[in-house]
Amino acid sequence: MSKKQNNKKKLSLKLIHGETAIVLDYDTAMHVAETYDYLANQQQDEYSDSFRAIADNIRSQAYENYFDSSEDQYEEW
Repeated sequence: MSKKQNNKKKLSLKLIHGETAIVLDYDTAMHVAETYDYLANQQQDEYSDSFRAIADNIRSQAYENYFDSSEDQYEEW
């Protein structure tokens, strides 16, 4: 009998007032970030900087929390 592989990552989150957490696949997160970049380039107004900041935040969070199940299963998280 082979050992069962668990391809999941368990997360514990601490949110402060006004924060929320969502779980998306990496490609969807990158698409959302690219959409905000597109909006920032199209608008060129007072909102464009905030759109870029949102895109940067999405990218950094997606990169920081990305889980690849093909990596060594004994790696520390």
